[in-house]
Amino acid sequence: MHQLSPAVVNTLATVAKVNTHESPQRVLQSIAAGVSRLSELFTRGGLNAGTAYLEDPLLRAGYLSYYVPVNLSKVQLLLDELQPVFPTVRTEEFRVLDLGGGPGTGALGTLDWCHSTSMPSPASLRMTVVDHSSQALRLCAELWQTYSKARGGQTIPPLQTIEHNLERSLPSRIRAVGKEKAYDLIIVQNLLSELFIGSSDPVSQRTALVETLLECLSAEGSVMLIEPALRSASRALHQVRDKLLVGQYCTVYSPCLHDAPCPALVKPDDWCHEERKWEIPASIAQVDREVGFIKDALKFSYVILRKDGETLVPRNADYHRVVSELRVMKGEKRVWLCDETGRPEIGRQDKERSISNAPFDDWHRGAIVRVSEIVRKDRKGRPAMVGRIASTGTAEIVRPA
Repeated sequence: MHQLSPAVVNTLATVAKVNTHESPQRVLQSIAAGVSRLSELFTRGGLNAGTAYLEDPLLRAGYLSYYVPVNLSKVQLLLDELQPVFPTVRTEEFRVLDLGGGPGTGALGTLDWCHSTSMPSPASLRMTVVDHSSQALRLCAELWQTYSKARGGQTIPPLQTIEHNLERSLPSRIRAVGKEKAYDLIIVQNLLSELFIGSSDPVSQRTALVETLLECLSAEGSVMLIEPALRSASRALHQVRDKLLVGQYCTVYSPCLHDAPCPALVKPDDWCHEERKWEIPASIAQVDREVGFIKDALKFSYVILRKDGETLVPRNADYHRVVSELRVMKGEKRVWLCDETGRPEIGRQDKERSISNAPFDDWHRGAIVRVSEIVRKDRKGRPAMVGRIASTGTAEIVRPA
């Protein structure tokens, strides 16, 4: 279960500049008010001024105290997934690009993750953050330096910030650096769905942007695309994924178990998203109680792309990914799966529970599973809408989410 480090918690609290002269309850109410206003802006599309909310002390404190920890944790969860392909010993620089990084959420998350894992070493980290907002980049630099103090004044690697409008093009410095010495990791969080909104074909323009990023990626590097767990944003991400795979620019490392067209796009109401467990910080739990939110899980959509064919788990036709919660129904339990054949629904009737298929009870969204002896016919021998695991069948979790 993911947990924020004390260094990150202290860094965000320091930079949020909460008025310490006020009572804890007044401070909580102030942060909660900022979070509530931000939520309205994010969900109702009121952020036409981009990251101007960072200039408002109330909204800035709410964003740093609530939204940054959540989004930072998502990045670190995916870094955990990528750890198997990071070299155990690295003497060269580990180059990271946080594109559209706002106040550097991905940058700070990566720096902290390197400190906690030492894979790669923090000293090898070379971070570049690009955003259109000078205010966001100043805040990014402040977080970067404050984190060093939270770590006891440890020397941290340099940070490069670039102010640029990404709807025009990638900065020339990014292209030049990419050709000379490519990036090992490129993070694009909560950005794609905000780009080219007025375009007649936003998906193609977003795809072209990612294609350019792949050109700036090292042979063993990764592009991490993260979007909100909303249907429109998630489906747009699925569409970008499919276009990239058709063009054979890359392959999927995770979460997909195949490079076939996304099955979630077959039906207009489907989409794929994550729901990962985390140890909710006390400060966020307090805000939730004050505002009426629930952040007991991290919800987002994502895809990690690579050019070397590496995958989170080996490609195996017997592997499936759970893309729904385990639904408890009268007399049985069911889940939706995703694999190269589509999105099949399977279940297990309570009367068919056995030692071999008991692990089905622990299946959860995002888990990679293997199952055998699925009966796909009804009592009259006709094709059934739901495949069911027989009592003699097996159910296994290959890799939990």
